[in-house]
Amino acid sequence: MEKNYSFYRNEPVLDLNPNQTMYSFIKNINENNMDKKAIDFFGTRTSFDSLINERTVKLADAYYKNGVREGDSVGLLLINIPAVQENLLALSYLGATAKWIDVRNKEKDLIDKLNENDGCKFVVAFDGVANNVINILNETNVEKVLVVSPKDYLNPIAKIVANYKDFKENKKIDIDYNDKVMKYMDFYKEGSKNTDITPVSFEKDRPSIIVQSSGSTGKSKSILHTEYNFNSEMVKESYSDLPLVAGNRMFVTVPPFIIYGLCNSIYAAMTFGLEGVLSPYLDDDVVLKALGKIDISAGVPLHYRCIYAKMVSLKNEIDELIKLDSPSVKKDLLKKTKELDDIINKLKNTKAFISGGDKITADEILRMEHTFNVPVINGYGNNEMCGASVITPVYGSKPDSIGIPLKGVEIHAFDENTNEQLPDGEVGELCMKSDNMFVEYINNPTETNKIKQTHKDGSSWVHTGDLGFIDQDGFVFVTGRNRRLIKMDSFKISPETIESCVLKLNYIKDCVVVGAPDEEHKEVPMLYIEKNVDVTVNNDELIECVKQYCAENIPDYENPAYIEILDSIPYSNGKHNFKLLAEKAKNFVNENNKSKVLMK
Repeated sequence: MEKNYSFYRNEPVLDLNPNQTMYSFIKNINENNMDKKAIDFFGTRTSFDSLINERTVKLADAYYKNGVREGDSVGLLLINIPAVQENLLALSYLGATAKWIDVRNKEKDLIDKLNENDGCKFVVAFDGVANNVINILNETNVEKVLVVSPKDYLNPIAKIVANYKDFKENKKIDIDYNDKVMKYMDFYKEGSKNTDITPVSFEKDRPSIIVQSSGSTGKSKSILHTEYNFNSEMVKESYSDLPLVAGNRMFVTVPPFIIYGLCNSIYAAMTFGLEGVLSPYLDDDVVLKALGKIDISAGVPLHYRCIYAKMVSLKNEIDELIKLDSPSVKKDLLKKTKELDDIINKLKNTKAFISGGDKITADEILRMEHTFNVPVINGYGNNEMCGASVITPVYGSKPDSIGIPLKGVEIHAFDENTNEQLPDGEVGELCMKSDNMFVEYINNPTETNKIKQTHKDGSSWVHTGDLGFIDQDGFVFVTGRNRRLIKMDSFKISPETIESCVLKLNYIKDCVVVGAPDEEHKEVPMLYIEKNVDVTVNNDELIECVKQYCAENIPDYENPAYIEILDSIPYSNGKHNFKLLAEKAKNFVNENNKSKVLMK
């Protein structure tokens, strides 16, 4: 049974009707926002009127003139540029399916994604990956590739500067344009905003959006959603206490092939009349550089860890310079102080840092919020539930909880073997139920039935694979990941327990624990560490410090059997890449065993 939380708004931010196409949904909501800005891309700003009534309609008309009809699929390999919003709405206008494909796919996987489910008629690819598509074009049924460049959306002066920079750095991209490969902007110009095409009517069950799972814990899957799913997600978010106020500027850095970027950032910005400030970059410091120009940031933990690490580093450097009390360091002291003050002043304009993709621990959030004086909001969910399903309230959260379900989402802990719902406080697999859960994994009924199961109440529940419990107030706590559990002898070890412990050390920037194969115990924990840049001790000393800290703070059987320091922890779609690290751990153990044999 869904709980009624006092943290929900009494009235939603907007009165939303989810029974519309995405195009109609966004157009009707923003009827009074047409003069406001919808997109900011490096200073080039687009109004809602231009986006909805010109760009979207012209692109839809161009697609229609080139044979795209209701039910056809268009593949989209895009980073955060305005073509994302244009295609999302234009394909909805026609009733076509928008298939969002990870731009990092290898050619073999790209062929599979473009061919599955009757294939894609067109592909829109940003120029950085366009040749990857062109190379495998003959192995697909794609009729045309439309190549778009981020520079297409820059003002003339910025475009000249960007072209000159590419020339200096030898980054010019050569593309062979022909009858099957066309510039996106030339294709767009074939359309007319005075089209005679009528937008399709709403069909609740029409396949409309396909997104790709990250593949960080297994083989990547194509996840099918309807337009209703996306609209229903917005209805749920409208009851949250997030500062979703028209006119606010939301910084969007999570790419659109991740549902958190597409639905909870880009689509949410359009829904609530926010100006989506798009960044195509994935660097750790991208949010730090944007401070002062944004009201809300939709990012991942590493973005906020970067800001925190920078501020702590500057504070430590300033303290050391003050201790020196020497005229020779005065200039450097003033420079560092000004840099820190500049960050602090820019943070005053920020209303919320929203974090998804991975968890920020309670200790981290406490340190960050005290340092930033800005709420740090944890979001929890998955691709199958349109991204965010649980968020921490801006005011009134509980330490180490991931928050409360959005209004309209039910989440409970269930016994892993019987699917019996467990009482408050008992740990089980967290399962979610909502009217916006995914339809299916394309061409994969086995995996669909594994994740989307019918319980005794007769309704479908999405099995998250996470272990956790719900307290008496309805707050959700994640204690581990069922699919990540390390089974050592009779013990079941939660990697998160070890990670939370190690992250309390101020010289650790990031860490991940995975299971490593072991002849005696079947599996043992292996810890990967990324240290802070200002750590001066050598790696051997650092590892000994971590070992000692773990020995003092967690049970002996949970102590990492192996510890390795990496330059950076690998990520996949904003989440730790557990699959890659597990493979790395396996190789590490194999190499160690070979060394032992040779020594004998």
